[in-house]
Amino acid sequence: MQATETAPETDVRTDEELVGLVVGGEVDCFEELIIRYQPRVFGMARKYFRNESDVEDVVQTIFTKTFQKLGSYRGTAPFEHWFMRLSVNTCYDALRRRRNRPEHTISDMLFEDENWQNRLGNIPSDDNPEGLEQARELVHTVLDQVSDRARIVLTLQELEGRSIREIAGITGWSESLVKVQAFRARKEMRTAVERFLMKEKRL
Repeated sequence: MQATETAPETDVRTDEELVGLVVGGEVDCFEELIIRYQPRVFGMARKYFRNESDVEDVVQTIFTKTFQKLGSYRGTAPFEHWFMRLSVNTCYDALRRRRNRPEHTISDMLFEDENWQNRLGNIPSDDNPEGLEQARELVHTVLDQVSDRARIVLTLQELEGRSIREIAGITGWSESLVKVQAFRARKEMRTAVERFLMKEKRL
């Protein structure tokens, strides 16, 4: 009689299974969630903060909050969505606290991203150091003048290529509110650029 083949067992547990174990008292399982999401969270944080110590601080805060709030996760949506929403909101809160420290609040990736260069306009496209420095100065000047919500929306939409629906899921805002915030963010950005260029002409 031929033996029946069985599917190989796997030790890979889903996010939801790990959450259930942690909430149930097996707190060591939280380390597996950290390992699973740490690279992604660091990558996201670096788009909001330039200073590596600020990045590390906000990542630590994200995982601390996640551990504290795991009991409120109801499983009505994938854990990944719940977790990324908490992560973005934590970055948003950190941005507001660092509002008086603009030099530590936006990654140079904003400058390097081609979409941003096209939207801002009048940014040198050559590789000479002076042109690059002027471009960086313009971007940081502009981003310092937009609201924190505008920074969140523009970063998610322009840098991460998120759709309106995805941004709504991450931030907890309605899709209509995201569209309004995106419109306002671009308006703020255009106004800031015009103000900067007018100032340059008077000098």
